[in-house]
Amino acid sequence: SFFRKKNRHEHLSAYASLLARQGVELARNFRQSLTPKALFLILAALVVIVLFGRNLKDIILVAVLAFAASYSTIYKRTIRMPSAVELVTLGTVITGAAYGPLVGALFGIFTTIASEIISSGVDVNTLFYAISRGIAGGIAQFLIVNFGLGVVMTGMISLVIFHVVSDAIYVISGGIEAVPKVVYFIVVNTLFNLLVFTFLGGPLLSFARL
Repeated sequence: SFFRKKNRHEHLSAYASLLARQGVELARNFRQSLTPKALFLILAALVVIVLFGRNLKDIILVAVLAFAASYSTIYKRTIRMPSAVELVTLGTVITGAAYGPLVGALFGIFTTIASEIISSGVDVNTLFYAISRGIAGGIAQFLIVNFGLGVVMTGMISLVIFHVVSDAIYVISGGIEAVPKVVYFIVVNTLFNLLVFTFLGGPLLSFARL
């Protein structure tokens, strides 16, 4: 009986020790998984849920647009070039036009920062990128509803706002050497967004307003 109790105690101690080690390992893995990118995406998801409540269609649409926008510049990880091909502007204008200035501004700010984090492109200019996109998202609905502009024209105006704010800062900080990059960025970014807004802007906005 004594040896049986002793063996049982040893088994319980070993089991408790195993559970403790597993708990520590789980906590360590969880802490390591909470990267700035993960925390940012979790926060963005919570904001979307708070803003849209139980409207599943809108939550899914905004989530898809945010995912596409955030990962659209991931190529910058391997190709160090200006992110002229991007879907942040499209998502910002669509959400702002469909759901109002607050949602549009938050979408533009969050996805701009997320895309910079994901593409490892965060620098001193990221704040200006986010601010300019926030402004574009905040006025998108105003341009379409109050001025009667189409989604393509609204998208182009959003690009002008973005480039006026961000490119001016980029040129000031980079000097004359930054001018060729800025010209390349403006031309490619404008042509790409013109194509995207022409073919996807109308259908996406109509779906968002359903």
